[in-house]
Amino acid sequence: MVPPGTIDVHAHYFPRDAPPSEVIAGFPRAPRLVIDSPETGRLVRGTDDFRTVRRALWDVPARLADMDRAGVAVQAISPVPVMLEYGAPAAPFAGYCRWVNESVARAVEDGDGRLVGIGTVPLGSPPECVAELRYLSEVLGLRGIEIGTRIDGMELDDTALEYFFDAVDGLGLAVLVHPVDGGGGAVRRSGFTYDFGLGMPSDTALAATALVFGGVLDRHRGLRIAMVHGCGTFPWAYPRLRLGAQIAGTHTPEELDLLVSRLYADTLVFDAAHLPALVHRFGPNRVLLGSDHPFIPGQPEGGLTDLDSAAEHLPPGAVPRILRDNALEFLGLSSGELVTDHFSPIKEDHYGTH
Repeated sequence: MVPPGTIDVHAHYFPRDAPPSEVIAGFPRAPRLVIDSPETGRLVRGTDDFRTVRRALWDVPARLADMDRAGVAVQAISPVPVMLEYGAPAAPFAGYCRWVNESVARAVEDGDGRLVGIGTVPLGSPPECVAELRYLSEVLGLRGIEIGTRIDGMELDDTALEYFFDAVDGLGLAVLVHPVDGGGGAVRRSGFTYDFGLGMPSDTALAATALVFGGVLDRHRGLRIAMVHGCGTFPWAYPRLRLGAQIAGTHTPEELDLLVSRLYADTLVFDAAHLPALVHRFGPNRVLLGSDHPFIPGQPEGGLTDLDSAAEHLPPGAVPRILRDNALEFLGLSSGELVTDHFSPIKEDHYGTH
């Protein structure tokens, strides 16, 4: 039986209105939106243009229309990664995060049950961060937090971040890990092709390595963490990392395999042949549909087509889990909390055994 609707866990949103004046006064380069036409706008930092964007990034009806065309029932919307400005002044950045989270919550309300909110927090300031985690969870009803692959130069296993993982674990919030544009210096070549094609997936792999080999997942057994872009290069590097840890005597392969199986990864890998490898590495219960909407041309349609093509090479029942069930578990939701009467574009015969 075809699931009643697909869930895309990796889609971005930007507020239409301007950040509060007190935020701009203390954080002049706070990313903001300039709308240039009914269909396009620009993200800017201070007086510098960052990138051109299209209407679906800020306009909920346009987003829902895109989702309808692709056959996506529900999206989890998260901030654009450029908004994860952890090096910004503490107080203005805390205000910026509050502005972002409240705008995400309003978009979710306007989405008529088809949007799920993922927020952001000022990770560099523990008191403000914990307060914002509670506010976005208990008051705004957001379901998760997006964080960068590094936090103001710190790897994710830095002891200074333990308070954050303690808090999200206790609150039951999902964590979405996203690289920043440029790949965080993970490769030695510069330019968009290298930054986008190698830097971001390499940076994501380094973050996953910190979570697995640095003890974060071992210390926080309740964490639900998803790595975007298929967890970058990690699925292919992991066997060698595992062997290195075994040779060094720091971990057993069995211990590491168990930790890796707790990570979620999305399907945004741009090649149907890679999808069986993702399912092999993380398991059929840990792969999620992701599109990077509305930034990547041809997505989410291309990703759904790839999943359709790969379905015969996946374990029985894997496709409906990837399209919906795994996302519900990651986000801590029941199916009754979401709109369910939207179709799935994957062929019905892929939902049984093969």
